[in-house]
Amino acid sequence: MMAVVLVMMSVVAGFTYFSVREYMLDEAEARYTGILLRMHGEFRRRLSDVHVAVKNSVHEIERDIDEPEKMYGHLERLLRLNRNISFSALMFRPDFYPELGRYFVPAARRDSLGGLEVKRAERDWGYDRAVWYRRGIEEDSARWIGSFVDKDSVAESIRRDLQATYATPIHDREGRFAAMLNVELSLKAMQRKMMEDIEGVNEKFEKGRKRKSYCFVMNREGAYVIHPHMNTGVQEFGSSGVQESGSSGVQKSGRSGVREFGSSGVQEMTSKESGRAMIEVDGVPAWIYYKAIKFTDWIIVIVVPKDILFYNGRMLNAIILITLLIGFVVIYLICRRMINETTTPVTAAKAALERELKIAHDIQMAMLPNSRTPELQNSRTPELLNSYDIFASLTPARDVGGDLYDYYLRDHRLFFCIGDVSGKGMPAALMMAVMRAMFRSETRRAEEAAAIVTTMNRSLSEETTSGYFVTMFVGILDLTNGHLDYCNAGSEAPLVIGRSPMALPIKPNLPVGALDDWNYEGQQTQLQPEDMLFLYTDGLSEARNEKGEQFGRQHVCRLANEHSDATPEQLVRLMEEEVHRHAGDAAQSDDITLLTIRWKPLTPHLSIEASMDEIGSLRPYIERVCQQAGLDGKATKRLRLGAEEAVANVINHGHATAVTLSAQRTDTQLLLTIDDDGLPFDPTKGTDTDLTIPADQRPPGGMGLILLHEMTDGLKYQRTDGHNVLTLIKQISPEADASGTNKF
Repeated sequence: MMAVVLVMMSVVAGFTYFSVREYMLDEAEARYTGILLRMHGEFRRRLSDVHVAVKNSVHEIERDIDEPEKMYGHLERLLRLNRNISFSALMFRPDFYPELGRYFVPAARRDSLGGLEVKRAERDWGYDRAVWYRRGIEEDSARWIGSFVDKDSVAESIRRDLQATYATPIHDREGRFAAMLNVELSLKAMQRKMMEDIEGVNEKFEKGRKRKSYCFVMNREGAYVIHPHMNTGVQEFGSSGVQESGSSGVQKSGRSGVREFGSSGVQEMTSKESGRAMIEVDGVPAWIYYKAIKFTDWIIVIVVPKDILFYNGRMLNAIILITLLIGFVVIYLICRRMINETTTPVTAAKAALERELKIAHDIQMAMLPNSRTPELQNSRTPELLNSYDIFASLTPARDVGGDLYDYYLRDHRLFFCIGDVSGKGMPAALMMAVMRAMFRSETRRAEEAAAIVTTMNRSLSEETTSGYFVTMFVGILDLTNGHLDYCNAGSEAPLVIGRSPMALPIKPNLPVGALDDWNYEGQQTQLQPEDMLFLYTDGLSEARNEKGEQFGRQHVCRLANEHSDATPEQLVRLMEEEVHRHAGDAAQSDDITLLTIRWKPLTPHLSIEASMDEIGSLRPYIERVCQQAGLDGKATKRLRLGAEEAVANVINHGHATAVTLSAQRTDTQLLLTIDDDGLPFDPTKGTDTDLTIPADQRPPGGMGLILLHEMTDGLKYQRTDGHNVLTLIKQISPEADASGTNKF
């Protein structure tokens, strides 16, 4: 008996160790790649804004190319309309305006107080001999370059550190090169944002570590563009690679100068668009994650010391192994006591055995989750507790049994399972513990029910002796929209109790552990609001009375459908009472496990800060509201685009501090209301934009309102208590379920 216990506990310990190690490594890598993608998106957005602004100005400058006095106005307007641009200059071809001298360089800058200064560069500085200038003429295309002008020649207070320059050629009326339009984007804000992101990770996940992760931006020649130690001195991890800043405003190093990575590390990062690699940084093993920024020669890099990736996993595994060791000792003492007591009189031995089995029963029941509330330690949305109701029970046929159930909330999805281990008693109970540990491990990383079952089947087939198998049902319920992904492995078909009661269709998959290479097929279905899932093991349907008559699946279905308005707990208690009444004095022959889940959609009310960073939260909210209203994918997309445009106008032009969205459905319409505390603005009045004028000749603005009107079936506006209240109307087709006015 002790040998069996030790084998099973060893299987659990080994599987848990490797599963936790891989999970923690995956979680750490996902954390740093997520930061990398956020940084990359922020760079793309800021650089794209500059690209669009310059492109819009090129046409106006080339239109007035014969009037040099108008160049100052164009440069001033470029800075006035684009807050991210700190400096702009036109560097005309020598002698382009003979009457103005050989070099003519009008420039505009933004001072530290936000004011604009427009003037002509005072000295002739020979920019036409610069490599970047000649290259721009030859390629005749816009591109990002380093800093391009001596600060003393334009304005003494212009700071050249951490500036990115975008240059594009200007042509005369005959299409010949006339000048180079250069604008500068300050990278200080980006450096600050990068440092805040990485310092947040340092504080949360790397506290107390001697070496910490850091990030920087370099170009494909190996020179730093942004580095955490620029202009501040160099300390700690990877310090040897930072060199003194050159006059160009970009940290100078060259390939041979980035000593912290070595030539192979630099070549790895500059030869691909994105990826990861294990290298040595200052002699310390580290992972680098990198991604190139499109249309530039810049690369964002995050450096993570190797020991950071494995530190949390090692700590968690140590705790788990210590806990298992304590479990070994406890089980050893229990088993030893049980063996010793077998030598006592029969009555005493029986009493001792009953006590031990009672302890084992209590331990087994303690392993199961709380019957009502799944664990929330990995959930970032605790408000989802209001979007479902859940209750479960397990009644073993003996003191301990082989049935199991479990559920786990990860972000917005509820992972759940129910299972029945072949066999009875202690061996089945130990196998039940193994299966629950496997399920918990997989729910922390898997995205599909079939993948969870497949991995559990492979692990069980490899680690246990033949003869053990488990019938299981595994489901993943998306609490935001009611989508259910599930995989049935020989278990009873769950019931969907709602407006159209039915048993879930199931595919004929084998039980877990029956065949190691079985291809488990997953399935999907869509729950409706207030639908209830009822899961049960065959101990319920096959329960017999003294006459040998089974309780039966039909009886289960009838009771469930007759009590569709019951709560999950009421339905479980009802089934327990009915099966006990049916069995009478007959002994329970099999474990009975019941699990009931009711999906209750969240109230569609969304409040966000008036920031473009919050626009992304509109999509899941609007898609959920449209799905509940019965709109198809095309109508949903149009309403989402209209709402995003309306909220963007509020954020960019209304000076609002907060925006609230709410939804209401009538028999024929979905009403989406946007409430903000910004300046008064009525978008229902339309726009005077003339679409017959070519796009490159129209004044900016107006297209957003046109899009808003095009994407909706109507608009209503009122100004109430200092708030703009805009209602977007979308018609609902007759096929959609219209059950009268429904305030979500």
